[in-house]
Amino acid sequence: MFMLFIITINTHAQQWQSVVSLDSRVGYSTNTYLNPFLSEWDSSIESGYNLTSAVMQSYWNKDAHNVSLTGGLLFEPLFSQTASWKGGLGIAGYKYRFSNEISAGIELGGSYFTSTYSRMVTWIQPKVTWFITPFTLFRIKTGANFQNYQNYLDQPSISSRYDFYGLEFETWPSYRWQLTAGLHGSLNNLPSIKKGFNAKSTVNYHFNNGAHIGLNVGLEQYQTELTEQQNGGPGGPPIGGPPNQTTVTTFATDRIFKVGLDGSVPINQRFSVFGSAVVLHYKSEVSNLSANDYKLSAGVRYSFTPKFGGSDSKLNPEWETAANSQEIRIQYSADGRLYLVGEFNNWDKSGIPLRKQSDNTYVAQLELPPGSYEYKILRKRGDSETWLKFSNETYTVSDGYGSENAILLVE
Repeated sequence: MFMLFIITINTHAQQWQSVVSLDSRVGYSTNTYLNPFLSEWDSSIESGYNLTSAVMQSYWNKDAHNVSLTGGLLFEPLFSQTASWKGGLGIAGYKYRFSNEISAGIELGGSYFTSTYSRMVTWIQPKVTWFITPFTLFRIKTGANFQNYQNYLDQPSISSRYDFYGLEFETWPSYRWQLTAGLHGSLNNLPSIKKGFNAKSTVNYHFNNGAHIGLNVGLEQYQTELTEQQNGGPGGPPIGGPPNQTTVTTFATDRIFKVGLDGSVPINQRFSVFGSAVVLHYKSEVSNLSANDYKLSAGVRYSFTPKFGGSDSKLNPEWETAANSQEIRIQYSADGRLYLVGEFNNWDKSGIPLRKQSDNTYVAQLELPPGSYEYKILRKRGDSETWLKFSNETYTVSDGYGSENAILLVE
């Protein structure tokens, strides 16, 4: 039986990691429902657009605690109209990892966008995640969404609340392939899911340099209850009377089918290009109408990791043993792909790939005989390769070239 000893100080492991992304994209859509931020159904607006955004994501980890903060601003002029959309969003999340299999947390967020009318959305959602294996997870979440519109449809103010649930599944059959599936809907429709739901699935293929291509398929369904008064025959004796009437209730269904392709290619450590194409088919039994819409977009992203107070994004690997194998977990928020390189693979830079779970956790499994192993973490993005630094909580030794190697002991 193997026992794993890690020379590290986990009780004080804590750090902030931040990433700033500046995006600029151009596109053309035939329905604002396909807009990545607005998602408001309006097939009358067929226009090209430019979307520029600045988003900062920060993560803090200490032992089993994880805090995430996201904030962003965006500006989107529509080429066919004088009005432009502008606004921002903010999201705060907390997660506690009870074990390598179970974690729970809560997310709070809000967004505000304004143009010819204004829309403010706030939400809160607790969630529980079960890691069936290190590379497969199932998540349950529920919460409330609050919306407020100003000067919309000739109304000074419109407010609504939407209570929702979500079931999400993600797995990595291999290092390159990632499969996800999700089902979301209103709590008010349960237990009859068919009254309204949003189902989607994705298949992503990841390349060694951090590029990826994905296929997305989705189905939305909404049912409307229709009532109709039907005559049931003449009135009864002795003198007739109004015809008997029967109330008949039926359900009409609206469906939205979506299929899309998206991908991104890193150019170097800072820049990447991305694009997407989506087609949509709408079929309504309520209005007996059908329509097709599409969206094409492409852009460039500039990402960097800011330093606050002289700190840098450093790694604090966590190792655990299970069934004669060793499992490494790393919290890392920047883009790119991570590889484990060390004495166990003769320092081959092709490395042992780490697969990315949700919440910026990277995982890999090894089967090593007892011994002492020095190792590093290599980040690849585009044509660039970078050896990532370890935090002060990780026991390291000099690599003889002015940097450090971490130590893993297996007994």
